[in-house]
Amino acid sequence: MRKYRFLLIISVLCFECNYAVSQTNNPDLNEVKDSIVARYNRNDFKGIYQLADTAFSNHITENQLSGFLRGNLNSGNILSARFQTVADGKSSYLLKCETRDIKMTLAVADKKFTTFGFSNVPIELLKEAPNVKNNNPLKTPTDKLVDSLARSYFKNSNSSGLSIGIVAQGAVQTYHYGSSNKNTEQLPSSHTLYEIGSVTKTFTATLLAQAVIDGKVTLNDDIRKYLSGDYPNLSFQGAPITLLHLANHTSRLPGLPDDLEKQPNFNPVIPEAHYDSAMYFAALHRVKLDTVPGYKYNYSNWGISLLGHIMEGVYAKPYEDLLKEYVTKPFGMKDTYYDLTQAQKKRMAYPYTDNGRQGPSHALGIFGPAGGLHSTLGDMLKYLHHQISETNPAVKLTHQQTAGNVGLGWGVRKKGDKLDFQHNGSTIGFVSHISVFPQARSGLVILANSKADVGPLIYGLQKVINN
Repeated sequence: MRKYRFLLIISVLCFECNYAVSQTNNPDLNEVKDSIVARYNRNDFKGIYQLADTAFSNHITENQLSGFLRGNLNSGNILSARFQTVADGKSSYLLKCETRDIKMTLAVADKKFTTFGFSNVPIELLKEAPNVKNNNPLKTPTDKLVDSLARSYFKNSNSSGLSIGIVAQGAVQTYHYGSSNKNTEQLPSSHTLYEIGSVTKTFTATLLAQAVIDGKVTLNDDIRKYLSGDYPNLSFQGAPITLLHLANHTSRLPGLPDDLEKQPNFNPVIPEAHYDSAMYFAALHRVKLDTVPGYKYNYSNWGISLLGHIMEGVYAKPYEDLLKEYVTKPFGMKDTYYDLTQAQKKRMAYPYTDNGRQGPSHALGIFGPAGGLHSTLGDMLKYLHHQISETNPAVKLTHQQTAGNVGLGWGVRKKGDKLDFQHNGSTIGFVSHISVFPQARSGLVILANSKADVGPLIYGLQKVINN
């Protein structure tokens, strides 16, 4: 995120202003390092900037540094900082954080840093694909291709459980690998619950499409028609944000408000948890659009969550009631919810973070319509069936290509005369993916309870089902 996002990757960015001073045996280095760690853990980014030498501050502004550090917040607190190497006068440290590990580069002179930055720690993959518990019968060529791809995914030792659903020419195949709980090594099943993250956005867009079909709204409606209060700021040179702009990420709303860390009981690992409606709409009043809505793409959790709340107002019903009425019940989905019952929680996979630690469950609060749903492979295959068939008018409308390569909540890809639709999801300890190929009557669902990269798996499985 992040600038807090449901799809989060720390940028490989290191602000370096070289300063010819040896870091070897520098008595000030540990003091500055410890001070940076302490200030970072209390979100004192201004305090970190005050530690900068002019060799750094002449090139990097306080706002630039603060924005960069804020974008890394949901790594969580720094738990430890271990010295690694020194080269060219710059020392590197391995920072063990709550959800991922980070490399810090630091050079110090006269108790001020001249070089400072964070960067990703590369994932060390196993040389050989491990043997992993699974239910793959290995009978067909597809079974064997899936097995090869899945085992390659588990070269990341921080991976945990994996559920794969494939629809090819109408035939359904399901595969499960790994463990839904590393303590018990329980193999996932089609009834295991996962957080689906931003795939939730496609559900929210379906509610918008339903409202259009019901004649309650039009896609080109000014969103201020559905907001309480006066929002002159939600237009640019007379051009307002519309419902369509919220659904296709061209509203120019930021990804999330800029004051999440000011909420009571702020937790950087689950930064949206305690952000209440008063803060949400106060922040909306402060938004300043930078261009005419509808033309420039900017992925916005805020925008989609606002769309969900507008739908609540349009129908005068809670989001989850709308979801049940227009999506999950008609589609036969019995395990797709915001909030889980105690019985459902027992089927919930445990979340595992980038560095393999067990993480917290997501808590999106008011941002729920952008990424708050839980579901199972069984339910998501039912959802996929309706996306492939396009017999539901609301589903069909969400597949309408709008600005660029975006539909209503969906990414749209065109190959020749064929369109396909995709969306990814990511929370602190889960990733998800859905691909839809209507003309081929095919599709794909991937659910995993770790942050291990599923990109190669998606690409490989898409080739399997399209060949």
